Formats: sequence, structure tokens, C-alpha cells
Amino acid sequence: MNNVVDFSYSFGTPHRITVAMPDSSSKTLLDLEKGGCKMSWTYDDLTRMPLGALMLPTTSKHVWFRPTVDGIPFADSRWTRSEGHLPVLVNTYFNSSSSVSMKLEIVGGEEAAIVRIDITNADDQERQFQLLCGDTPWSSAYNPNWVNPNDEADVLLAGWLDRADRILVVGIGAEAYTSNPTSFTMSWDVKPGESRTAWIIRPYQAYAADSEKLRIKDWEHDFEQAKQHWRTLLAKAARIHIPDEAVEQCFLACLADIFIMREPVAQGYIAPTPGTEGYRAPNSIEPLLGCIALDQFGMHQEAEAAFRMAVEQQEDNGDWTDPKGWTHLMWAGSGFKAWTVMEHYRLTGNIEFLQEIYPRLTASTRWQEKMRASTRIDAGGKRTSTYGLMPRGMGDCGLMNDEDYYGVFYPHNFWSLFADRLTMEAAQILGKDADEKEFRRIYETAREDLVASLQLGAIQEEDYRWISGVANKTCGSRWGALNAVYPCGVLSAEDELMRGTIRYIESRMSPGGMPLNTGWLKEGMWVAATLDNVAQFHLAEGNGDASIDYLYSTLNHGTPLITWCEERGQEAGTTNCTGDRQHLWTPAAVVRLLRDSYLMEEGTTLHLARGLERSWLISGKKVGITGAPTHFGRVSYEIEYDMELSKLVGKINFPEDCKMEEAILHIRLPLNYEVISINSVSGSVEPSLISGGKLNWKAPRGEVTFEAIIAAAAS
Repeated sequence: MNNVVDFSYSFGTPHRITVAMPDSSSKTLLDLEKGGCKMSWTYDDLTRMPLGALMLPTTSKHVWFRPTVDGIPFADSRWTRSEGHLPVLVNTYFNSSSSVSMKLEIVGGEEAAIVRIDITNADDQERQFQLLCGDTPWSSAYNPNWVNPNDEADVLLAGWLDRADRILVVGIGAEAYTSNPTSFTMSWDVKPGESRTAWIIRPYQAYAADSEKLRIKDWEHDFEQAKQHWRTLLAKAARIHIPDEAVEQCFLACLADIFIMREPVAQGYIAPTPGTEGYRAPNSIEPLLGCIALDQFGMHQEAEAAFRMAVEQQEDNGDWTDPKGWTHLMWAGSGFKAWTVMEHYRLTGNIEFLQEIYPRLTASTRWQEKMRASTRIDAGGKRTSTYGLMPRGMGDCGLMNDEDYYGVFYPHNFWSLFADRLTMEAAQILGKDADEKEFRRIYETAREDLVASLQLGAIQEEDYRWISGVANKTCGSRWGALNAVYPCGVLSAEDELMRGTIRYIESRMSPGGMPLNTGWLKEGMWVAATLDNVAQFHLAEGNGDASIDYLYSTLNHGTPLITWCEERGQEAGTTNCTGDRQHLWTPAAVVRLLRDSYLMEEGTTLHLARGLERSWLISGKKVGITGAPTHFGRVSYEIEYDMELSKLVGKINFPEDCKMEEAILHIRLPLNYEVISINSVSGSVEPSLISGGKLNWKAPRGEVTFEAIIAAAAS
């Protein structure tokens, strides 16, 4: 596969980016298409909604920006992010020769969404630039100048369906304004070689009496301050060195969007949401993956602040699956919560946190055991495929029981069993021997029942078997089947059923390299599931080639704004898009897969560089990660290629007191290269070269350095 980021399989317009400050309720949706940009928002927020409920703020306000030059729309336009990754829109309009242009750069500030307008005339004649700003003619908004010519024409007021004098937007810096009932047009006459800068402001809370204050405010300061806030926040993450600059920009954009899709909710919590509009409500499934990603990059306070709401939603009987919330009857919720809190403990080493959270883990496991006990019923002396499993529940993620949304779904059983395994491990860590014995019995019994069910319920093909969503049925999506290996650990990647499952899932692929039927859309694709399920499975089994290919495919199915809808059709430019237009699961999966490609724990072993693109190590650029938390403490490494001497020079910093039994560095080179010798330069432990071009250190401590001599592989 030609691994280049070019967004060649992006879905059709509009393409969305949301601008805001981190963790803000004041979000501004920007939808891009050729010739214009639509800005949408609401004054509602999640603080008045019941915790965890699927209740959404209604997007009720809209304005369009439509630029022209000499009365004619610009020939072309493009859109990207400021600095390549900030959640700030750069939308440029230009003619065929690019001699005249208008650029809209839009940031979500503390007090307003700020549109900076930059106009350039590099032509040899004077040009008139205009920017229409307004809503449809039947909008409830109005331009007061249209009603009273003595009023200013540079503002739109709410009119109806809101406080009438609320300012929606105000224009600043035009040479002239023309009013229409629900819009205004800003105009500039620009001579050759000249440029102009102007502004449009969407204040989060302002009224007609505030208009003059808005006109004289230093918006340049607020504009730059908002961008600097994002730079400072992203700089807190452990630094990852990716030779492919486009991939690094995508990583940073995805990291930023985890903060875009968080905001205050009821009872003083901050919570992540799966989307910015259609799924703008917190739940305890995919938003928690973003919290794990933040913990993996050392942003522990930010992670805990966001997962607290989900973790603290638990019934008195121990039910941890949000029976009052969006994900009620989705038994996987306990697994996502347990994984989140255990990763937080393992990546911080905070034993007090584990002691605090332990009662929630134990209550959940005991409740789940009661639920499974209710299904341990023989049918005529024989076990059924549902024996010992969690009872009927809601599938979601495209899982179906024939035409029924409710059933006994294998993926939810993988995740609920995973929660019980983590409870057992927490008891062991805390030295609670009696509890550990109890939870081991619960886990092993439940696993035995689940594995027996998988044997009964697997789907038989001509020469292999695979795991479906429901025993003995092929209906619904393929989501979650591979989670039996990673992260849930129910089966090994080499298990016959798992080999058959990955074979079946990859038996039908899209033109852009995505498995089909991974979500709700028949013959469609859920890009996040490809990365989160399929790529992570391959990475866990040690197939870095498949994993990195899926990463590039995922990036190329995004928009130039580095955003993804939830599900979509196969073709480039498809208009068959469902779910939220900007969905969280994919950016969270991108961040997590890249981290695991650089550092991935497997029991007491740490894998380094397990999933790197093969060309990266010989790119001549630094490859590595700095100060990243692992289950063994913080680890850093860097590797660079000396082209003249044909050698890789590397340095790894392991914790001095870590409990790691071994570290494996995967030297992933293009297939026509190989490692021919290793020179250990320093370190308390000598590495050994093992098959596949891997370096192995037993019980490493402190700093180690090495040189690897590489050469063209023998033909």
C-alpha cells in the first residue's frame, strides 16, 4: 500500500470542524463546501440535562458566509486547520491564478467565535471584494438597518425565538455595508498590491446595547490568545516524533478534538461527548477511550476530570452500566469504565486512586455475577448458547438480533467479562487475597461459560468458523468481535475462532481498504471501528504492517479538516453519511493506535516501535517518544538513521525502578533492508537480536544506547 496522507477517500461535503476553547459549552459548528461556509450554534448547553442521558442541545442559529470578487463567486476554495492541526478553521477563496484571495480564519475564543478576514489583491487592477453574512430569507433573525435606515447595517439580531435584541453576529472593518432583511454584505475596494483585514464576531452573550463595545474591542488579541491556549494545552502531552509530517499533524488534530468534544454537564462535572451535534451528550462507551488516550500521553488531570462523571454513575446494587442513561442495557459499559480506571492507575501508579475506585469494581463484578447466574439454566439437560452470559440487552454499534435491537450479544459479554478480570487484578494489586480468590472464581466461571457459548454459536464457513454478534446468526454488524483478543483478552489472537473472525471481517473490503459492515450501514463502513477493532487486533498480534496500513486508510477517509463522520458509504465523495458529522471515536482511536504503535504493554513486556511505518526508521528524521507513561513508568526513546554509515543510532530511557521483565524494540525496516549486527554502546543490560529484526532487553533499567548496522537484504 502507498502510505501517503491525501484524504483521497474523504466523504462528500459539507465537511465539518467545530471551534471552541477546550472543555467549552460555547461551540461553533462550521460546515464547508465549495463557495461558502455555514456557521451554526446554540445558546443551550448540557448543564441542564440529566447526567448521561441522550438529550441534545438544539442547534438553532445559522449564518452563511459567501464571498465574491467583482460580484462573482471565487473560482475555488479550500479548507484546512490553522498550523495544520489546531481546531481553528482556515478557509481560503481564490481565483484560477491565485492573484486575488479572501481568507476566513475562524477561532472559538473565550467570549466569541472570531472570524478574521484577510483580503489580498495581487492582480494588476482594482477589485471589489464582498462577503455576504446572513441567514435564509425566512429566518427569524433580522438586520435592524433594513427596518430603520438610521440603524447600523453591520449587525444581525435574533428577532424571534430568543430575546429579540440578542446580537447574533456583528461585522467590523468593512468599507461599506449593505443590508438585507436577514443579512448584511461587507464590501472593500482594493487596489493592486493592497490588502485588508476585517472581522466578524459571534458573541456568546451580547445584546444590542453592547454593540459599540464589540466594535472597539481588540479582537486580534483575543484571536491570538485563543490559539496560544491550544498550543499550550497540546504541548502538555508527551511528545511523539513522527517522520511523516502529515501523520503528526493528524495526531495533534485528533488530540485537540478530544478536548473539543468535552464540556460542563450537570452537577459540576466535565464530560466527553461522542460528537458535537447529533451525539452531543455524554455516555460511558467511546468517550472514555479519549480519556485513556489522554492518560497514555501523560495528561492525567485532564483525563480524570473527564472520566469522573461516567465512573461515578453506579446504582446501589452495583450496576455500573448507566440504567438511567444513554447506554442503559449495554453491558459493555462496565468494561469501558473498568478499563479506563485501571489504565489511569497503571499509568499514574496512584495507589490511593485504586483504593478509592476499588469498591466500584467489586460492586460491579458481584452484580454482573448475579445477572449471569440468572441465565445458567439447562434446557433439557443441555447448555444453550446463552448459558452463563449476561441477559438480553441493547446491542447498538450496528449489532442486531435478527430485526431486534435487543438480544444476547457477544461483544457486550467480552467487555463485561473484561471488567471482572480487571476487578480480579485490582484485588491482587491491593493484596486483598480473599477478594482475589472470589473474583478469580467469578471470572474463570464466566469465561468458561462464554468460551463454551462461542463454540456453540460460531458461524461455520467452508473451512473456518467466525464469531458473529449473536450466537448462530449472521445479522448485524461485525463490531466488537475482535475485542475478544484486544483489549478484553478472552481468547488469544491465534485461537481458531479469532483467525476465522479476522479472515471473515477482511473478506470484503472497500476500494479504500476498509472492511465493510462494521456498523449500522449495510455495505458501508464505520471508519472508527476499523482502527479501534481491526487495526488494534493486528497490532496486538504483532502485525504492524496491517495496523499501519489501516491507520493511513483511516486518515485518508477523513476530510481535509481531519474530521470524520460516524458511518459512511465506500466511495470517495460519498454523500451516504450517518451519525454525527464530527464524531469522537475516530480521533480517539487515531491517538490510541499511534501511542500503541510506539509503546505497547503486553503483560510484563513493553513493545517499542511495534507498529511504525517501515520507511520511518530510515527517513533520516528522529523517531521516538518523550516522557510517555507506561505500566512500568515513564519511557522515552529516540532512533535516527545515519545515512553515510548505514546505521541506526538509538537511545532508550527506562525507569530505574520499573518492574518490566523485558523490552522488545521492533526495528521495522523496508522489506529490502535488514539488520546485520548490533553494537551495544552503553547500558546495564546487553540486548540480544532476535528473529524479525527485534532487540530484546531482559529487565532493563535506566538509559541504554545502541547502534544497529543495516544493509540491503540478500535476494
